[in-house]
Amino acid sequence: MIFLKYARLADVTGDMQFEVRLRAQDDIPAIKDLMGKVYRPPLHGPEAIWSEENLLLHISRFPEGQFVARDSSGLLIGTSTTMRISREKALSNHTWSEISGRGSLSTHDPDGDVLYGINIAVAPDFHGFGIASALYKARFSLGRKLGCLAFVAGARIPGFSALAGQISPHEYLEKVIAGRLFDPTLSKQIKMGFVVCALLENYSPDPETMNFAALIKMELDNAP
Repeated sequence: MIFLKYARLADVTGDMQFEVRLRAQDDIPAIKDLMGKVYRPPLHGPEAIWSEENLLLHISRFPEGQFVARDSSGLLIGTSTTMRISREKALSNHTWSEISGRGSLSTHDPDGDVLYGINIAVAPDFHGFGIASALYKARFSLGRKLGCLAFVAGARIPGFSALAGQISPHEYLEKVIAGRLFDPTLSKQIKMGFVVCALLENYSPDPETMNFAALIKMELDNAP
């Protein structure tokens, strides 16, 4: 059963109960701990783990775009970071650092017609409970409320590294889009309704993706 309000969502999936709400300053220590578990340094580069300074900047620059998920005991089990930007910039070639202002959201445009997903992370022990889906739904709902036309993000393709010596990243994307290959991240996003627009090179330091990402888009009038 799902109850959805603006920037607040409670979801019960099997025996798992959790709530998605806006990020607060008190969430910062737990977010830093979660990011350290999800993006193990130094593999993912120094910008992958949010600093307290950047987390405070996110709340200051776009408070309604930052969400956390906590379970019924209060444990933080998921987080997502979002900003607004123009469609032109969102769909142009870019890196994660460029689009996010090195994670500071200094590039946030309050009048942007696209909601851009800078980050989403779920605690490793809580995969498979619908937490990421709930965070996406909260962001889609926010985008529609703000009048944004689309949600855009750079999607990780962690399955590519195992095949990097056999096929090109473009071929990998084509096969994932066609359903001939399964990617642990991108295939799930395609199933949600995302469309792959382009391949982004040197998107972010990531050995599993060989630094590549898929530029994905969801028109918000089609979003779940």
